[in-house]
Amino acid sequence: MEKIENWYFEDLEQTSSTNDSVLELLLRCHAPCIVSAAVQTKGRGRLDRKWESADGNLYVSFAYELDTSKIGHYVLLSGLAVLETVKTFAPDVCVEVKWPNDVFVGAKKISGILFEKGPDNYWIMGIGINVARTPKVENPMYQITSLHDFGVQVDRLKVLNVLVKHFNFLKMQYQKHGFSFLKSIWLDNAYNRGKNVIIKQNGKEIEGVLADLDENANLVLNTKEGEKHILVGDLFEGKNE
Repeated sequence: MEKIENWYFEDLEQTSSTNDSVLELLLRCHAPCIVSAAVQTKGRGRLDRKWESADGNLYVSFAYELDTSKIGHYVLLSGLAVLETVKTFAPDVCVEVKWPNDVFVGAKKISGILFEKGPDNYWIMGIGINVARTPKVENPMYQITSLHDFGVQVDRLKVLNVLVKHFNFLKMQYQKHGFSFLKSIWLDNAYNRGKNVIIKQNGKEIEGVLADLDENANLVLNTKEGEKHILVGDLFEGKNE
């Protein structure tokens, strides 16, 4: 079986979902593993939203063990790994991470990440990065972009190799230095930090200034009612003068 650094690895021509395929590989190898695919027919995002899987983009899932009590930390870590990967290929554009782990380039979404619980202490981390094409989506929540839009021409598997290196490095540094290491990088690259934002959750809206992260990686907003800690929700720009 092929390996990328310390991960067992399979690249498929087509799959319904790399999250499903990496679970199948995990049950065979019982070790950290990665599955990517050239074509993904039933990609999904958070809250069962459909992930548009255009040809030439990166669709990949990682399966690895982690302390479930630290899942919020790994959600941020995954976004930072994508952030650093995109910066590697597009160093001259503004690349930011939107809470909790979407990556934006020039204020447009280029990547999405989905975590799902696997067997025992394993979690499945599915990542989509728009490499060669910008998907056509009806009524998208955010504007969408790709590396190609910024003049970058690169093969999806080269992007994957760089992603694995950044993920491994960040994970090693996190295990060595703790959450403060991730928090510092995240805040330095946070989309709309210090600005008014709106969090939409279950039909409700919470507005405030994006101020910080707490030790569980929850978003900290300064609102008119005081400090609020946000566990889940979709973040949008608020009214800023």
